[in-house]
Amino acid sequence: MERTITIQRYANNGYGIGYINGQTVFVPYSVVDDVLSVTITQKHKNYSFATITDIITPSPHRIQPQCPAFTQCGGCDFLHIPYEHELSIKKALFINTLLHIGSLTQSQIPEITVLSDNRHKYRSHATVQSDGTVIGFYKKDSHSIHPLPTHGCLLLDQRINEALLSQKWGQSPIKIAVDANGVICSDPTSTFTEMEASLYYTRSLDTFFQANKYLRGKMLTLIDELSQGYTSFLDAGCGVGFFSILLARRMKGVGIDTNVKSIEFAKQNAIYNNVGVQFYATSLENYHPCQNYHDYVIIDPPRQGISKRGRKTIVAMNPSCIIYVSCNPVTFARDVKSFIDSNYRLEKLYVIDMFPCTHHTEVIGLLTRKTTLK
Repeated sequence: MERTITIQRYANNGYGIGYINGQTVFVPYSVVDDVLSVTITQKHKNYSFATITDIITPSPHRIQPQCPAFTQCGGCDFLHIPYEHELSIKKALFINTLLHIGSLTQSQIPEITVLSDNRHKYRSHATVQSDGTVIGFYKKDSHSIHPLPTHGCLLLDQRINEALLSQKWGQSPIKIAVDANGVICSDPTSTFTEMEASLYYTRSLDTFFQANKYLRGKMLTLIDELSQGYTSFLDAGCGVGFFSILLARRMKGVGIDTNVKSIEFAKQNAIYNNVGVQFYATSLENYHPCQNYHDYVIIDPPRQGISKRGRKTIVAMNPSCIIYVSCNPVTFARDVKSFIDSNYRLEKLYVIDMFPCTHHTEVIGLLTRKTTLK
């Protein structure tokens, strides 16, 4: 049965939220102030999910999406709104997360700086699905592949699109990247080179590296600015040395990661860039805080955030500064609250829109120890 709903706000997953008979209803691909006819697809005790049947009155923020696969391939969430509105949504959702998930007060939240660049063609590497006949991305909440549009994905570097559409692919996920020299890499056994901020990073397709070719250099510049005045760093979750190599140009430090392959690349990258930094394949939880002091700790954990033991390890090291880089504002808010409760203050906050057109957001926080004057 179809129902009428007015969208009033957004959820962290990019869905619009409205109410029917007082119950919260989540509607994907909707816009605040849309008046919609919807069909309930999932009904739970306190909330429901619905799909749009008809747009009765479109929101003034609604625009025509530029991709014919929008709402079908499951990749994008915000192609139907202007980019400026997308950025304002992400900032507002981040503040709401800090207040309600992190239980921070307004006075504990500094002004948030938003960094962005090109909305399209920003991904220099991706994983694309293939069944041997069709290549594309999974439809939302399914393992059914929606084919790439004729001109490729709007978010991928056009050289990747051309490579994907110009040849036959086997029946498996395709990991593909374009390197610093414009060469397409799709061989999982090969290595290739990335370049940012005059630094070179050798890696393989199965190691982590920031995908947004327009913003990762700006991220490095920001981290460089936030590291001024410190003498020793720990880079936890260092990957192939993305931040460590930069920081080691100015101070001594250590990079740790649980991925052995990433650590081997990081060691090579330190030699290649002629910097002195030590890399170890270990976890933050197993890094001894009493035997290792660093006045500057930077951490870029996976989506689940920092474990309770990991947070205790950082606090036990008693660094003057903690830089927290996160792809999940929810776990970021939880972890930051823990640091604030351990005598740190949140001094600076940034939203870096590494994933335009999607609901995903990269955030960075600068925390300083309250007892330290800088």
